[in-house]
Amino acid sequence: MNRRLSEQRIRATFRDLSNKRGRVSGRQLCAELRQRFGAVGKTERVFAIWREEVGAVETARRVPLDVADLQRRLVAAESAAAENLARAERAELREQAHQDKWAMEVDRLRQELLAQKSNASAVRMLSDRVQQLSRELVAARSEPT
Repeated sequence: MNRRLSEQRIRATFRDLSNKRGRVSGRQLCAELRQRFGAVGKTERVFAIWREEVGAVETARRVPLDVADLQRRLVAAESAAAENLARAERAELREQAHQDKWAMEVDRLRQELLAQKSNASAVRMLSDRVQQLSRELVAARSEPT
C-alpha cells in the first residue's frame, strides 16, 4: 500500500480540481495525483476517497447555504403553518356548529314525540269518554219512559 499520498493530499487535490473544473471523475483525480506527486496510490483507496468527496459535494449542492433563501423558506413555512392552523380552527368551528344544530334538532324531535304521546293519551281518554257517553245515550233511549 502506497502511503506516500496522505488522505488529506488526495482530498485537497480533489477539491482543487472540483473548484476549477466542476465535476471531477475518478480517473481525472488519479491523473492529477500522478502529475502533482508522481504517484497515485492504491486505486481502491483513491476511489473510496473520491466517492466520499463526490457525495459531500452532491449533498452540499442539495442543501441551500444562502441565509436569505433559508429565511424565505422559513417565512413561507410559517405562513403555511398559520394558514393551516386557521383552516383547522374554522373546520373545528363548523363542526361545533353542525353538532349544535343536530343536537337542537334531536331535542326538538324528542319534545314533539313527548307531545304526541300526551296527545295520544288525551285522544284515548276522549275516545273512551265518547264510547261511555254513547253507551249511556243508547241505554237512555232504550229505557221506556
